[in-house]
This record gives sequence, C-alpha cells and structure tokens, in this order.
Amino acid sequence: MKPDLHIVGAGLTGLTAAIEAAEHGRRVTVAEAHSRPGGRARTLANPYRANLGTHAVYVDGPWWAWLERRDLTPPIVGAPRHVGLVRAGGRLGPWPAELSQAIAALPAEAPADEAFRVWLLRYVDAKTAEAIIGVAFIFTFDHDPGRLSAAFAHQRLRRALAGYVRYVTGGWSTLVDLLAERAADLGVRIRTHTRVSALPAGPTILATSLATARQLTGDQSLTWPSARVATIDLGLRADDGPDWFRVMDLDDRIYVARYSLADLTLAPPGHELIQISAACAPGERKADAERRVRHLLDESWPGWRARVQWYRSALRTDCTGALDLPGTTWHDRPAISRGDTLTVATDQSAAPGLLAEVGIAAAQLALQQLGETPRPAKALTRA
Repeated sequence: MKPDLHIVGAGLTGLTAAIEAAEHGRRVTVAEAHSRPGGRARTLANPYRANLGTHAVYVDGPWWAWLERRDLTPPIVGAPRHVGLVRAGGRLGPWPAELSQAIAALPAEAPADEAFRVWLLRYVDAKTAEAIIGVAFIFTFDHDPGRLSAAFAHQRLRRALAGYVRYVTGGWSTLVDLLAERAADLGVRIRTHTRVSALPAGPTILATSLATARQLTGDQSLTWPSARVATIDLGLRADDGPDWFRVMDLDDRIYVARYSLADLTLAPPGHELIQISAACAPGERKADAERRVRHLLDESWPGWRARVQWYRSALRTDCTGALDLPGTTWHDRPAISRGDTLTVATDQSAAPGLLAEVGIAAAQLALQQLGETPRPAKALTRA
C-alpha cells in the first residue's frame, strides 16, 4: 500500500520518527542507504564491537524519557571507577580538583551573544579558562570551543559533568535493534540498500545529514557549522595495561576511552577496545591528528604499540552535531519545516537538546508540523 509518510534515513532520528508516526496509525516507509539501520549509530561485528565514533547517552535527557515510556531502554553501564588522566597546562595527571571548583563557581547562566572564552575570562584566569575550554571539546568535538556561544558551551558543560553519561551495552547497535524491532512491530517498512536520489512524493521527513538534505532539495540554506574530528579505534591485547579508563588531553583536544573496561562484550577475552577522538583544526590532516594521538598514548600507556591487534581511523566532518557561534542559538539553525509536506530532522536542525537529542527533538517537531500531536504517555507504554 502507498505509505502515508516517507522517511529518508534509518538512524536514531529516522527510527524515532517512524515509531511515533506508526503509533498514530500512519503507514510509514523508511529508506536506508546502508545494509542495516543505524546511521551513525552503527556498531561493528565481532571481534571488536566499535561504534562509529565515540558515543554516550545522557539519561537525564528527553530522549531517554521517550525510550522509558515505551519500554525501549537498552542495557547501559556507567564509567568504571578507574583512575582518569588529564593533561592541562602541559601536565598529565589526575583530574585537578581546582578545575572542578572553578567550574562549579561559574554563574548558572551565560550569554548567547558572547564567546565562551571571553565570558570565562571574566571569572577565571587564562590558564583555567583554557582548561575549561578543553573540557568543552569532549562534548562539542570542536578544535576551539572557546570561540562558540557562551550559553551553548556552558549549558552543555553543566550537563556533561552532572554524572548522567552512560554507555549502551554491546554498542549502539543494541539500541538500534530495539528501535528497528519496535518499528517493524508497528508495521513500519524499513528498506535497506535504498539510496534516495530524489525527494519522494507526499509527506516526507529527511532524517539525514544536512549535506544530504541539501543535495536532495537543492536548498542551499541547509547548512550550519559542525566540528571536524579524527577518530581512531584500537584493538589491543590486555596484558599489563594501565589503571586508567580515560585520558582527556585538554591542551591538545584529545579524548581516549577504554570502553571494554566498562563493557566486556566489546572485545574478545584478553583484549581491549579503545576509541579515540581528536579535534582537527581547519586544514589539519588526519595523519597529523594521528601523530598527536600516538604521542599521548606513548606517554600514558608505554608499550601500547606492541599490543595492537586491530586499527582503524577516519576523518569525520559535519556529523558531530550543531555548533552555535556567538549571537546564535538553536532557534537560528535551519528550520525543520520546508513546506507543507517536507520536513528536515537532523542533529543540526532548529531544535533544542545536546548532540543526538537535537535530531530526536527535530523528528518530533517534524511530525507535529505534518499534522501529528503527541499521544498521552500511558498509551506509549508496552503492555
């Protein structure tokens, strides 16, 4: 039968939109270019179950509540209680207590029209300001979060340090499988290996990247700043490893996490999975970022090179969520509604939230603009 709604992209945003629309009785078809759903939330098969880039879920956010109401929450784990190492001001060591104190002493609100660095320097010295800006890399992936809107960076800093970060057991494909199964149970047709080259006829949600949406629509206004980041994944033998779970290089904007310490299913017995993000400045090559990462690992894990069993790296652009520059907020991002029957729901759309939450909020707004209204929470829970 002809669908009531076309969705392009079976990532977290597309699957969320499909489930909500099907709950309202819509016939939904989802087109996905890859061999399986997931979008950027894909996880490799064994032996090293690496996500496509580092991923975490915030269990204090609106999307987690959405999952809970539908009994769709995946198994999750928190960070293990291992030592964390931090490089700040050229020194590699434990997290400095004075940094936590400085962040806690900042005002509760920050202005949107002022750069984060400029705002910080009114309250802390230059060295502390740069360390706080380095922390902001962890959740923005940007090479210089100090240039971003103070309101944007500060709000995310507060949430990131509040202790609500969790990791999906088995990788993000665990969650994707739950969503895809629920969508199928509701009658959603997910067509994989289907690359859309023209806009479908009828109501459509583009749950893709802005670049893909721009290509499909020809709408050059579908653009917004995002980060440029190198990702490196390592599979290593686990013998005689260090005692840290993560290393945060606030000077060089690098984040290293031994995810298999939190979730043993991510690597074979006796092995570990390490995932790394390194911010890339405009024009910086992936090879240069990899060189910086190797230097950090040499210092924090002597002998790691001899343990490497598997290695992959990539340079990722325009896929890390929106970045609001001074004078802008989420309201200024590309509008979700693009006419009577077309909406664009991406991580960079005009919707609130943190990282992937923006795409989820965009999907819900897109459905409202296509004529849907939220259902009562009681009706959303699996019997």
